[in-house]
Amino acid sequence: PMKITVLGSGHSGGTPMVGEPWATTDLKNPKNLRLRPSILVENQNTCILIDTPPDLRAQLLAADVERLDGVIYTHGHADHLHGIDDLRSVNRVIEDWLPAYADSKTWDEIARRFGYVLEPLNNDTNFFYKPCLRRHDIAVGEQFTIGGFKISVMDQDHGFTHSLGFRFDNFVYSTDVVEIPDESFEALQGIDTWLVGALWDQEPHMTHAHVDKVLEWGERVNPRRLILTHLSHRIDFDAVSARLPDYAELAYDGMVFEV
Repeated sequence: PMKITVLGSGHSGGTPMVGEPWATTDLKNPKNLRLRPSILVENQNTCILIDTPPDLRAQLLAADVERLDGVIYTHGHADHLHGIDDLRSVNRVIEDWLPAYADSKTWDEIARRFGYVLEPLNNDTNFFYKPCLRRHDIAVGEQFTIGGFKISVMDQDHGFTHSLGFRFDNFVYSTDVVEIPDESFEALQGIDTWLVGALWDQEPHMTHAHVDKVLEWGERVNPRRLILTHLSHRIDFDAVSARLPDYAELAYDGMVFEV
């Protein structure tokens, strides 16, 4: 079996979010406290991180993770990328460069903002004084392998840009998506579990799906289990959960499930 850990189920601002009113969300419920979006995908031999949000250090400590076999990026937005420096500790544990996978546009962003992660160490001791990523380019429609996982890359419309969705056997992770192209719907056929971003409840958004839209997608794809993540401070866990169909549920930080 494959184990998925939701390290962060929140949106770019996290919940609670600085400077926002809290009328809609009960902060006494720990499932409404959300770090920025990231997941782990594991089997017996391989542990893969998807995205490096600004809360990554706290997330890896909470999940008791020290070693990684690779990191995959959905896209280059800050809430998915700017915890990249926390990978330095992983370099030190594995005593090696960490394989990293992204499309060319995201690599351009990484090189522009965090170019040092791709530059050689200027010492002979292999002491990791900075994060070091070994670049692997991936593209929509391709498959690549990390350890025991074969991963398919899907295209997703993220409003003003695109993001990547990833299929691991019969599990798919689709965050930061507002529309899904037909080819990607085809790539979703036959899946068991789908973890999908849903920013707001019933109100549409320009760059992210909302809960009602994800439920429509769920009817089309028909997975056994539909889990909603990348949830904003407007989504109250109990209130929204109460109106979801039986096969659908909200993610929360620290959630673990097997596929």
